[in-house]
Amino acid sequence: MKKYIFSTFAIFIFLLTSSPYLFCQSGTAVIVYAEGDGFSLVREGRTSFYEVDYDDILGMLIYPGDTILTEEDTFLEMQVTSNASLIKIAENTTFSFESIGNFGGGTLNVAYGRIRAKINKLTNDDKFEVSGSGTVAGVRGTDFGYDLTYGDDLSLSESNEVITTVYCFEGSVKVAQENTETKEIKEILINADQMVVTSSEKEEAPLIVYEIEEEIDQFWEENRFVYEMAEDSVLVVSEEYDSDDYYSAKIFGYKRRMTNTGNALSFAGLLLAGGGVAAYQLMDDKSVGVGLMTVGGVSFIAGTIFLLQSAKLPDPPEGWVAPPVAVEETEE
Repeated sequence: MKKYIFSTFAIFIFLLTSSPYLFCQSGTAVIVYAEGDGFSLVREGRTSFYEVDYDDILGMLIYPGDTILTEEDTFLEMQVTSNASLIKIAENTTFSFESIGNFGGGTLNVAYGRIRAKINKLTNDDKFEVSGSGTVAGVRGTDFGYDLTYGDDLSLSESNEVITTVYCFEGSVKVAQENTETKEIKEILINADQMVVTSSEKEEAPLIVYEIEEEIDQFWEENRFVYEMAEDSVLVVSEEYDSDDYYSAKIFGYKRRMTNTGNALSFAGLLLAGGGVAAYQLMDDKSVGVGLMTVGGVSFIAGTIFLLQSAKLPDPPEGWVAPPVAVEETEE
């Protein structure tokens, strides 16, 4: 019996001390804004379609390996939970999160379409990269965009031209293109209001810096970020939107519920474990104490997991108050 008690206690301690490590190895992103018709989400080989107006989208967590395909007139905004960086996915875009780091870094892959990213300053030598067809844009804190389209010849041959445009609104972006035959890599640094265009059919051509095209400026002026970043990495609502809108009620309310649940489970776990220790010492039937300690340990670990997941979600702005819940009036 003592050996069993020791083993159970050892497993409990291991799970307790390792739970932050086990559950924080890969970061997440959360959908903070959506408009348009809908999008498809491919996760672990399964495809699900979500309608913006009807499905539970705001607050949805996006994990490494997920692929998203936006419909026409559909725009999504996501926040990297580790450092509040924002990513906007334009209509008719197919992209995937290859990795999401715990310190703000990550890797996105664009198969088609255009995205814009506002990346907070990264730490711990982390980096944020967007890749497509042989062209990689790497940043450590900036506002930039990445477009990937095809040339005019859309035949079924494998030689369709892939055109990649990387542009910078603020800060700087390092752009690298790899030659598929020689594996040589060309690099260039672009700064604010600059862009560079690469072509899969002209990999031997030098990288040339241009001024951002008017069409790009106009597109992102018409499709600006709805939610902006705060300097202290706390998500705030941009001025043209109310702080008590649907997003606030959804995300911040969800975070509050997760926190409350985590605190309740952790507290209950401590009480049960304490009661189990007392029962084991005072009662002749030791199994009662063992059972209480086991249940208490599981409850405490579950509470810890809820608190860790809650910590990944954005914090509400200072002074934010949840909007009142609508109550349907009934006739007397």
